[in-house]
Amino acid sequence: MEQKHLHNVPSSVKSNYMAGLSALDKGNIEYAILLFKGCVQKEPGFMEARAQLRKMEKQLTDSASFFKKLMNKLKSSAPVATGSAMMAAKKPLEALRRAEDALAIDLSSLQALFLLAQAAEQLGANFISIEALEIAREYNPKNITVLDRLACAYILDKKGSMALRIRQEIAAMLPGKLEAEQKVREAAALASIEGGGWEGTDDYRDILKSQGEAEHIEQVDRITRSVDDVAERIAYLEKEINAGKTTLDNHRKIADLYQKAEQYDKSIEFYNKVINEMGVLDPLIDKAIEKSNIGKFDILINQWQKYMEANPDQKEESEKNIAELERQKYEHRLSRAVDRVNNYPNDLQLRFNLACAYWDGGDVDNALQQFQLSQKNPQRRLSSFVYLGRCFSEKGQYDIAVEQFSKAIEEMVMMDNQKMEALYYLGSTYELVGKKEEALECFKKIYQTNVKYRDVGQRINNSYSK
Repeated sequence: MEQKHLHNVPSSVKSNYMAGLSALDKGNIEYAILLFKGCVQKEPGFMEARAQLRKMEKQLTDSASFFKKLMNKLKSSAPVATGSAMMAAKKPLEALRRAEDALAIDLSSLQALFLLAQAAEQLGANFISIEALEIAREYNPKNITVLDRLACAYILDKKGSMALRIRQEIAAMLPGKLEAEQKVREAAALASIEGGGWEGTDDYRDILKSQGEAEHIEQVDRITRSVDDVAERIAYLEKEINAGKTTLDNHRKIADLYQKAEQYDKSIEFYNKVINEMGVLDPLIDKAIEKSNIGKFDILINQWQKYMEANPDQKEESEKNIAELERQKYEHRLSRAVDRVNNYPNDLQLRFNLACAYWDGGDVDNALQQFQLSQKNPQRRLSSFVYLGRCFSEKGQYDIAVEQFSKAIEEMVMMDNQKMEALYYLGSTYELVGKKEEALECFKKIYQTNVKYRDVGQRINNSYSK
């Protein structure tokens, strides 16, 4: 099974994908998931649909309440059971489709992810198997079974350096375990010949034998440990692209890696190639290009800051240049956020991003207007309430601010960072209107969970010392 992209999937699948994007614009995430899921069930290798599907599934899974997560785990078990039966009947494609049904309910389901990985491997779609196991690792970072399967999948896909990193993680979790250490050495040997030497053998042990004695393997292990992972991966993809493997997936991967390496011009170059190949401007790619442009501003700002430290007599001029760069950076961020909302006016996530940009620039009125719209997004509802409270507080409308903070807190089940933030702002607003007892109650609730949260500890201690 091969990877496919927007330009080479059937027209019916392409139409469903575009309908999914339209549903996202309108804030209908569940319908978008249904459409994207249909795309990957018909064309499992359709990469753009897979990316959008996983993004939306992650939003729903991560934002679900504790009770909702429990219910979703129960609901996802039925398609997993059906899929397992399909695997036993040697029907991996049907098993893969049932795994997708389960993941649309609960992306964190380990059983569904294992089923997807197993079915994909049977279908010769190791890229899907790796995707499933990488998601499993994200939700279960210390699960040795997950890590071991992921390392095996990387080896099957001839990604030696990535397998090595996983094997090193496992070895660190199992100190003194000889089997784990041996697998590190094996992965190190494979990593040393990544990009060449894999052909002609289906057994990595054959490769290990050709590497010589154990002393040489230890040396390879040490060398590979010291290599910059990002630079190594860029070099590998450059070699692939130069050899004619100019796939959209390779262009996107290398663009992401260049961004991580802070080679922003190269990153933008490859993101633009992705846009040209897709034939449409994906909002995610547009956001990635913006991130690279912001990174370029940050590099210049950092250079001026270092220059100012080395040349204190040029402080005034340096500060002026830094301020101008900060202004340009903000204007670029704001203009891109405005353009995205103009292009996709019904995308409530983009409304939230624009609201945050207005807020960061001190434009409270415009921020307030956008947060009032973004609160209709289930994933941004509570965050929007908190920001609305801050907007009203900034405008001196403290009674409305209290209502917004209280509304958010009532819907927050767990005492996590989001709830502590809302309580902190509520307490601060109470202080501004002279309600000291109500403010102290808010700070006490935070203090009972995290004594080091902001200045809450000092506030509580001061209240007892009076």
